[in-house]
Amino acid sequence: MSKHVRNLILVSALVYIAAYIGRLSYTASLVGILEVTGASKSAAGLVSTYFYMTYGCGQLLNAFLCKYYKPRPVIAGVLAVSLAANVLAALCRDVHIIKYIWLINGAAQSMLWCTLIELISRKVPTEHRKKAIFAMSITVAVGTASIYGIAALCMALDRVFLTFWLAAAILLLAAIAWLAVTRILPQIPDEKAETAPAAAAKSPLPRRRISLAGASALAVCGLFAIGNGFMKDTMTTWVPSLLYDEFFLPTSYSVLITLILPLLSFFGATVALTMHKKIPDYNIMQSILFFAAAGMFAVVYLSYRGHILPGVIVFAGLNATLMSAVNNIITSMIPLERSKGAGMFAGMMDAFCYVGSTLSGVVPGMILEEGGFPALLLLLPICALCLAAFSLTVTLLERRRTPPSP
Repeated sequence: MSKHVRNLILVSALVYIAAYIGRLSYTASLVGILEVTGASKSAAGLVSTYFYMTYGCGQLLNAFLCKYYKPRPVIAGVLAVSLAANVLAALCRDVHIIKYIWLINGAAQSMLWCTLIELISRKVPTEHRKKAIFAMSITVAVGTASIYGIAALCMALDRVFLTFWLAAAILLLAAIAWLAVTRILPQIPDEKAETAPAAAAKSPLPRRRISLAGASALAVCGLFAIGNGFMKDTMTTWVPSLLYDEFFLPTSYSVLITLILPLLSFFGATVALTMHKKIPDYNIMQSILFFAAAGMFAVVYLSYRGHILPGVIVFAGLNATLMSAVNNIITSMIPLERSKGAGMFAGMMDAFCYVGSTLSGVVPGMILEEGGFPALLLLLPICALCLAAFSLTVTLLERRRTPPSP
């Protein structure tokens, strides 16, 4: 691997870590913001919903447009907008205004993932793609762990809105690093440009529209992405509130303990890559992971009912690993195995994930106000079990439709 390619992978990962910090600065501080502002859970949950709504819609649009973008100025601009959003949130301190700021933050950040994946698929040689997959897969865990640690420190200092200022500073450093490293982009050969003549020689026929089977596969992956986004972000958003409201932990401690979730989700990429060596079928992999997640969610629910704090923390953390593995399969592994349209597919899958994330803000807030944490924690294993059963059904139907080899 050349030095330029290695630096491109590293700075792409750094950019997405910083972007994740810039989008989760509100969620990580949610417990402290509720305490300081006195806002209701449903009103506070709307902030994340506004972000996820524009992020998801923007991903669907940018999935098709990202191949036309110039990555260097676009990604620098995204980081600049997210930086400004965090500064404004720190200054206004009102969830009713922050939701509109976060709406703009979501629209800007929707350009990021698909553009980075499209760039990596063009510039990183095929033999080094697994390293790129791993580097991009751990960004969510590193970014989430970082911002939750920052938020816990700020709440311990009784400076909850300092989180936004620190997130803005990290975004600034990431933008500077991106502009410095990507000056060499023209020096890195374009993999797709090199392989295009050969591909054209092999496939002289005009490009066909997407087949029914391709559309069905996209819809199935999209459903898994929605479920994954909902369950993953429900736990990330509301576990600190669970620890604070039900186990009476101080706000900073509840957020700090929640660091276990992103730290364990760091291993999600390793779990997914290791499973894929043994199980090449992505549907089977996801079925296994969703079945395991249903069991873990059930243990979280039983631990909560029994008021067993270690059980809630440990099994919520293990579930974060499983949900991270599913997320890596959907948004990184499958797209980067495609020779064409990697950015488009990654953007669409990320958009579907954020449809689930959108629901994870407002729906749990409404459930908590009506039925409390027992109702919410019972919903999660049911969702995971339904997705596991659906994934298994899809796999069996595909195998019945595929004729046996002679």
